[in-house]
Amino acid sequence: MSALSISSLISFFGEEQKSITKGENHYKSGHVESFNYSQGILRGEVHASMRNKVYKVTVYLDSENAIRSSECECPRGKFKCSHAATLFIHGIYNVSRTDVECNWKKRKANTPLSWQSVEEMFPPTKQYCCLSRNPTQSDRSSLYRDLQEYGRFTGLCWLMSPEPATVSNLPIPTIEDIIYSEEFLKLQGSQQQIDCLVRQAKIPDEYILKISDITIGQRNNPTWHLARRGRLTASNFGCVLKAKRVTQSLLKGLLGEYDLSGVKAVQWGVNNEQEALKAFTMLTGKTVQETGIWLDASGILGASPDGIVDDETVLEAKCPYTERNLTIEEAIATSPTFCLKKAQDGNGYVLKKDHVYWDQVQGEIFFTQRKFCYFVVWTSKDVAVVKIEQDETWDANIPVLKEFYFKHIFPKIVEGAL
Repeated sequence: MSALSISSLISFFGEEQKSITKGENHYKSGHVESFNYSQGILRGEVHASMRNKVYKVTVYLDSENAIRSSECECPRGKFKCSHAATLFIHGIYNVSRTDVECNWKKRKANTPLSWQSVEEMFPPTKQYCCLSRNPTQSDRSSLYRDLQEYGRFTGLCWLMSPEPATVSNLPIPTIEDIIYSEEFLKLQGSQQQIDCLVRQAKIPDEYILKISDITIGQRNNPTWHLARRGRLTASNFGCVLKAKRVTQSLLKGLLGEYDLSGVKAVQWGVNNEQEALKAFTMLTGKTVQETGIWLDASGILGASPDGIVDDETVLEAKCPYTERNLTIEEAIATSPTFCLKKAQDGNGYVLKKDHVYWDQVQGEIFFTQRKFCYFVVWTSKDVAVVKIEQDETWDANIPVLKEFYFKHIFPKIVEGAL
């Protein structure tokens, strides 16, 4: 008669029913390679599923032979894995009461053992539905319209939004189109490749406005992602111009190798951008038009402002995460890295010229051929609107950015970093 009980198995693995099921399959498939039972400890080796791998397993029992804990070399070894269940099931069938020191009373001979399969012990639950009827497409459309009123930060609104249309064809080649072209692949030497890129990436003036129109929606528009891929854009100008040295981390960030969508600061900015635009309109009475990416005539630099206000002004909104629960005054007083400071005359605020946002704003003014930028800083407690004028000396940075692109980014793209 077995010294190990199935009730102990169920008690220990109760929340891991899959481990019991897989353990039965392992046992029936003969996956137990070795087994030893001594002084309340089961030790053995169990084959992994579908691979030539053997894991060492240990199961610790208490004084009543109930499972106390288990260890296994597999990735789930600390979480009640199926290999531990396999070893214990093997013990149920192979360890008898006479193999251990105990004073348990023998079960009466006429008391039959009852066995159930895992499926019988844990029958599948009935599928629950909280709705009295299945929703129709009309129901979904109505809910989607209601959610849209709350802005894009509503997660369910994003989930219910229609699938994006097929990526529109850009009127210009992408950077990838150029480097995979037959002409480019035939070239020998980096200078010839650079000359080819310079020649093919140039954008006619009539296409610049068209591209800004077909990329409206920005991160929600596949064409926008396609247009900016492999190009150096204004949001990174400050990082490049203020970098004391070129690191691999900097280049990976510029090439989009880091997925920042799950970063709280990024999520906060995306979720509250519309709130910042609403606050701007309430304060100024001005409306904001959506826009896409504005590319430089060279075709390798660009900028994506958050909106266009008029023929002379763009808009850039920031929702700082660190200062999200502070007023603008509190942020200036307590956060040295905050982007704003008080104006010298004491009236309002100005954007720090040594902040990376300064180069982003000037880049957006330059590429959209505007004269001003409304820089909006929004927190949950306050909002500031700073009107920034074009710095006519800033365009001296354009050759610096192009040189950086060809010296550091372009070689990485050719190597396949995109």
